[in-house]
Amino acid sequence: MLSPAMTSTADQQARLSAVLGTKYQILCRIGGGGMAQVYLARHRFHGGLFAVKVLAEYLADDPSIVSRFEHEARMAASLANHPNIVPIFDIGQGEGLHFLVMQFVPGEDLAGYLRRAGRLDLPSAANVVAQATEALSCAEAKRIVHRDLKPANMLLDESGRIKLLDFGISRIADRSDGLTRPGESLGTPYYMSPEQIRGEACDIRSDLYSLGVVFFELLTGCHPFENESATAVQMAHLTAPPPSLLSVDGALPPACDAIIQKLLAKLPQDRYQNTAEVLQVLTSYGAIAGPGSLRPQIPAGLQEAIHRAQALPLDDQTVALPSSPAVAPTLPPSRQPIPTERAVIAPAAVSAGSSPPVEKPSGSKAWIAVVGAVVLIVAVVIVVFWMRRAKAPAPPTTATSPSATPSSVGPASVYNDAHGRMLLVPAGSFVFTSAIDSKDQQVTLPAFYIDETEVSNAEYQRFCAATGHAPPQTPDYASHPDEPVSGVSYEDAQAYAAWAGKRLPTEEEWEKSARGTDGRLYPWGNTAWTQDVPTVMQPVASDPLHRSPYGAYNMAGNVWEWTATEYSPTPAETAHMTELLHGQRFSATWRMTKGGSFATGGAADFAVTHGRGLPTDARSPWIGFRCVRDLTGTV
Repeated sequence: MLSPAMTSTADQQARLSAVLGTKYQILCRIGGGGMAQVYLARHRFHGGLFAVKVLAEYLADDPSIVSRFEHEARMAASLANHPNIVPIFDIGQGEGLHFLVMQFVPGEDLAGYLRRAGRLDLPSAANVVAQATEALSCAEAKRIVHRDLKPANMLLDESGRIKLLDFGISRIADRSDGLTRPGESLGTPYYMSPEQIRGEACDIRSDLYSLGVVFFELLTGCHPFENESATAVQMAHLTAPPPSLLSVDGALPPACDAIIQKLLAKLPQDRYQNTAEVLQVLTSYGAIAGPGSLRPQIPAGLQEAIHRAQALPLDDQTVALPSSPAVAPTLPPSRQPIPTERAVIAPAAVSAGSSPPVEKPSGSKAWIAVVGAVVLIVAVVIVVFWMRRAKAPAPPTTATSPSATPSSVGPASVYNDAHGRMLLVPAGSFVFTSAIDSKDQQVTLPAFYIDETEVSNAEYQRFCAATGHAPPQTPDYASHPDEPVSGVSYEDAQAYAAWAGKRLPTEEEWEKSARGTDGRLYPWGNTAWTQDVPTVMQPVASDPLHRSPYGAYNMAGNVWEWTATEYSPTPAETAHMTELLHGQRFSATWRMTKGGSFATGGAADFAVTHGRGLPTDARSPWIGFRCVRDLTGTV
């Protein structure tokens, strides 16, 4: 017999399916608390996993609580492009339910990590705080205050990235919207700033106070003020000087204690005044703001639910998986600095000398449109023949079947979803040559799928229309839908990938996709491409003779492609970027780009081992991207 709680969950899940069922499969409950329940959902058409947060029904009758719940969606949605913040994609109501649809990525909140592993070493703690500060910098730019910053609202994902959760009680700074009444304090007593306890207006400095409490806890395993009485803790925040970090652990450096003491100053004007000041002092002592070395522990029940969900065929009509009430809710991935202005990188930033304006070859696009279908039909035969002559492995047969998913026999060579064709890159080792030090090494990767082409303008337009994301400012974005989207930052590319249920490839994944396993220098073999190299953008499915061993188009030429691999710029590169942008601020976080482009001189960059680092907010008419998708099942 089902318990009343299980019956209630089953009923809620059924009603949620009735509201969202045409777009999402509501698979199972994965956690929740007094305020909300969280369900694992799968997009019916592209297979991406999402978390659906449903407001507890006993709270839904209170208009003020519903307003605050909806406020969470609006605030978090405005911050969705920052990789250190959980993105919310949708908000809705129906069947008596109020819900949010969020991206789902397995992870562990930092409170759980601390309970399991204990306090952190100084580099790891500083890294966590730097990542959280990056997220707060995005909120600061929009005058949004989190108001409940604590380890339980800081997700650690599988890449070591910290992602802030639950802007549910945040509000526009100094805005009286009726959600927080005078004298009402929201948040958790251990982490609340004095002004928040008093019910006063809060700004970013209030969040920085909470961040100081978190920093203290990460290093010591305890809060600055401990007491069984919440009132006593609040009074200590109001009146008691914060304890010295050194009184808990004398081995910690005095400079670290000084940082925390300033964060925990009673008066906002005595603290750091903005996130930029905090980041500056942290990085001056060697803190890294990118993903760190910590890794989450994913509960076995959640892992099983994920595997079972990913194994379902697309548009499967299965109503649900068994609920997993013991599994904690887990959500998303990413990070980087948010400058006050976005850098727009000219073509010179990715090629020697200045690049000419993008021009269109007369007549060539019409010819491609007419014979494109024929080229696609014979491409595989041509490539196989050409590869055999070059003594290189031929690309796999790419049958035009409906969407293919992994089976008990092995993964299909092609995966079709609502966003196009993806090609299988089988599991195994290959020779990886680092673009940074040119050293060869054997690297073993699991199987994955990679986009057959770069993401096109037409596909990116679908993304912008569906999400409201700002389109690129390149002149050909609207007029040439079959060409690769360009003029997009790493942040833009990452936002698209999250929407499509995919991710950006690492440098290793990109290189294996372009190189195969025989150590070739170029996707097509070992002979350089020096004759008739285009100097303008081409359609994403052009140049079949230059496809990779697995059949991917344009992995050399057309546009440079973003990868997820971090890049540490040299002082000379930073200075050059500063000069190029005339001193304009740009992100301190850089990523590797691969593949070269058809810009003047681009042919020299076509080697699969070549790469260049760029700031994550860089945009250029010669930078685009393609995505990868993880594989489940037998490989």
